[in-house]
This record gives sequence, C-alpha cells and structure tokens, in this order.
Amino acid sequence: MNGISLAGAIPEPGSKSTVSLTADVSVKNPNTAMFKYSNTTTTLYIGETVVGEARGPSGQARPHRTARMNITVNIIAELLLSNINVSAGTLQLRSFSRIPGRVKMLHFIRKHIVVKMNCTVVINVLSRSIEDQKCMKRVKL
Repeated sequence: MNGISLAGAIPEPGSKSTVSLTADVSVKNPNTAMFKYSNTTTTLYIGETVVGEARGPSGQARPHRTARMNITVNIIAELLLSNINVSAGTLQLRSFSRIPGRVKMLHFIRKHIVVKMNCTVVINVLSRSIEDQKCMKRVKL
C-alpha cells in the first residue's frame, strides 16, 4: 500500500453518511515471468468488524516491474468515528487482499498463483496520511 486518501470532510458524530477511502496499491513482480491477475478482492476491517469491501480490476505485472492500482472503499462514517483514537488522532485499519492470477514461463509452462496479503495500517486522520504500516504476504502455488 503506497498511500491512502479520505475523500471529503470528516463527518459529525451520529451522521449516516459514508466516507470514501482510496488506497494506492502496488503489485510487485520480482520474477522473470509476467504475472497476469484477475479481479482482486480487498476487505477492510476495524477491529474484527468488516467495514468495507472493494474489487480491483484485472491486469498484469510485467517481469521485474510493479503495477499500481487505486481501490476505493465506501465506509459508514459512524464506524470510523467510533474507532478513532481521539488523543492521537489516529485510526487503525486492517485489510486483507486476495490476488489470483497466473505466471507463464518459457511461453508454455503456466502456473496458477494466489497472492494473499494482510496489512495493518495506522492512519493519521488530521493529516490524512499513513503513520505506520505492516504487511505480510503469502503466495500459494
């Protein structure tokens, strides 16, 4: 995850509106083969509660390159406001992303791969920037 942006103003408590959170995400391919991936799924959590789910477009990550995409999630404002650490002005989110795809090697060997990534992100709500981020990825062949 390269960056996060919150669209619009932070709503008042008790508001029934939604907040759009856009994440700038990268898929890095360290291999010598092209990685073609189908639609991605990202689920966003605050604590253990699912607060949003987004689908990303299909695409490809060329060998030794990084493909970037933006994923937008609409979150109910009340869930955001009830979980902000007021004294620090921060919000801790967890995300789980699943990126299924395939790698084609030597023009005839195809291997199906699923990349799964768990991230914990601490967002400074006032400056709308990422303060801390930890991600763990797993590749299933």
